[in-house]
Order: sequence, then structure tokens, then C-alpha cells
Amino acid sequence: MTLAQPPVLPLTLNERLLAPDVIRATATFADYLDFAERCQYNVEYINGEIIAISQASLPHESLVGKIITLLNNLYSDQDNIEVYSSNIKLFIEATGDSVNADVTVVRGQPDYLCLPSGNLSTATVKNPVLIVEVLSDSTQAFDLGDKLESYKQLPSIQQILFVSQHKPWVISYTRTPNPAEWLNTSVRALTESITVLDNTVALADIYKKFTF
Repeated sequence: MTLAQPPVLPLTLNERLLAPDVIRATATFADYLDFAERCQYNVEYINGEIIAISQASLPHESLVGKIITLLNNLYSDQDNIEVYSSNIKLFIEATGDSVNADVTVVRGQPDYLCLPSGNLSTATVKNPVLIVEVLSDSTQAFDLGDKLESYKQLPSIQQILFVSQHKPWVISYTRTPNPAEWLNTSVRALTESITVLDNTVALADIYKKFTF
């Protein structure tokens, strides 16, 4: 594999820990698939670049775990809804991007990515209805910028949530009946609630036992 900037893309986790918070390298999608198979950490592919963000902190992972539990409980009686962690990738057909969301919710059968080999990647889906990203210092600009615009290109997506780990703050982008229009809401108090798909969720439940 030939990359434009191979020195900035370490292969091992130890090497990655010594690199900057965000590293990028221009590459083809085939380069990305090959590199993702060989490296020891998650990488994403957006706008023709392999991108790696610094490893998540314990507070970040704690909040992600709480959100996954909350959503699993919320949809426990709906057999057609599944909640997935960041180990599942999302492929955006309109842009050719491949990304990891902190939490992905799929309704119905997963639509898997067909790889150039003709095999289906059962670790990559194309039809989420809900995506949740937990914001951190190293990811906030990227998540609210490139990734948000990429997520909006998913035909199936109904809602994108961003949850701060530094203070009570949840941002929601909800698709309107016009697929190109989005309703943006922001909630900042533990006494408030936010609509998640067809349910109302209290911020106090999202941040339950979470220490800022």
C-alpha cells in the first residue's frame, strides 16, 4: 500500500499513543480498507483521507456505556431495533466515507457493506436510524463538522445526537419530512428532556451517576 504520508500513520497502538491527537493521510478507499485491517486502532475514512482521532478517555467510555444501556432498555420490547457500539462501522454511500460512531441504532435488517472482493462486511452497516457521538476535546470539532455533514448523507438516518462529556449538553439534529431539512435543538439542563426518535429521554437519565 502506498500512502501520501505514511510516517503519520503508525501501525501499533503504542506508536499511536505517541502521535498527535488527530492524524490524517490522503489515501484511496482500497488503501483505507487494507490499513484498517493491519493497524491496532480504529481509523476512519472521510473526504479521501484516512483519519485517526486520539483514544477515548475513561469518562468518554463510561458515558458511551450509559447511553448504550439506556437505549437498550428503551427499545427492549422492540425486536426490530438493535443498538451497536463503536466497533460497528458506518458506510456512507453518497460520499464513500467509512466512519465509527460511538453508538449506532439500526431498525430492521442491517444493510451490510459489500466489499470490493464481493464479500459482505458484517462489521459495516449502511442503514442506521440513530447515531450518537459523545463529544470530547479532541473530537468535538471533527464530530460537529465533517462527520455531521457526512452523517446527513445517509438516506436512513432520522436523528443524530451529540452528547457532551464535560457538562450537561445534548445537541440533536432531527430529519424533517423534507429529507434535506433538519431540526436542530440543544438542551443544557439536567431538569430538561430531549426527544430521541419516538421517545422522550431526560438528561438526568443520560447523565445518571456521571461525574463531570
